[in-house]
Amino acid sequence: MKFFCESAELADAVLKVSKALPVKKQLPILEGMKFKAEGDVLTILASDLELSIQKTIKADIKIEGEVVVSGRFITDFVKKLKDENIEIGVNNNQMTITYSENKVILQCLNADEYPPILLLSADNESGFEIDGKDFKNMLEKVIFCAATDDVRPIYKGCNIETAGNVITAVALNGVRLGYNKRILDGDFGELKFIAPSRSLSEVSKLIDEPEGKVKVILQKNSAQFNIGSTTIITRLIEGNFIDHKKIVPTEFSVEATADKKQMEEAIERASLILREEKGDIIKFEIKENAVEITSKSELGNIKETVTAGVKGKDLAIAFNAKYLLDMLRNIDETYIKMHFKNSTSPCVIKPIEGDAYLYLILPIKLNA
Repeated sequence: MKFFCESAELADAVLKVSKALPVKKQLPILEGMKFKAEGDVLTILASDLELSIQKTIKADIKIEGEVVVSGRFITDFVKKLKDENIEIGVNNNQMTITYSENKVILQCLNADEYPPILLLSADNESGFEIDGKDFKNMLEKVIFCAATDDVRPIYKGCNIETAGNVITAVALNGVRLGYNKRILDGDFGELKFIAPSRSLSEVSKLIDEPEGKVKVILQKNSAQFNIGSTTIITRLIEGNFIDHKKIVPTEFSVEATADKKQMEEAIERASLILREEKGDIIKFEIKENAVEITSKSELGNIKETVTAGVKGKDLAIAFNAKYLLDMLRNIDETYIKMHFKNSTSPCVIKPIEGDAYLYLILPIKLNA
């Protein structure tokens, strides 16, 4: 195998593909990155068997072939090269990278030993197409609600559904829930799948040309996301996702409408005194025309007052400040409406109008 390519393009490609390298020790072959030179295209692939990322770039290929090289090393090395044309050749399981008057020689593995990663064909599978900017935005607004260390795999995933020209995404971890809805350019029927939040996070990061389209192809156990010259394949999570409609309250006794930025900044300031505390607990006291936010620790206490339009009786309720801030930071509207039933029921945050998003957070029990 022998080819020439631009170091900047190669560095960008291996950096993106490297996100699928195993975090923990696995088979030695999986710690490698597969290079395949064919025609005028260099294809680079990495996989941990749950998440696979493939990227293609243009290259001046003199001799076709394929090989597996250390993924971590090649990623760290090529990003330190200057923006120049480089030559890469492989002979007797050794890769030689030549740049300027310098060269590096790496030991390689046989590409035949690399597990086959099968790409899905849109001709034989179901799926949908969505504006890249919309998909990126929708994923970012819900996947932070998924669990990262829960023993139930279903909590580590994000449920995505289409119904006609509507697509929704839901993620939850038992304490908080995020829901987001978008409109598609077309009717793609009814589809439903649960993808690991880690995989969707990488999909979101790889949408670096938001004006383009993302094509999603589904089969029974996997989903494929085509983003320009990048392909992401993820194994899906089996099982039935929690029906969020059954856990979101529909009746409330208190509503508070407030400026989102003012609420966010007040909670941020109240959180400063909690840095050394466990739980990040802040207390809301909802009164006529205001929400009073208080926090206290051994260092002292803070009280913030946010003007609000309040309907209903007075209410005292407490939350994890970090979880609440995560939600507020993902809301783009100027005003928010917070719904409460009592001090032990979830708080539900909705837009002033419509149903484009919904967040739910469970309260923390107040000491008597």
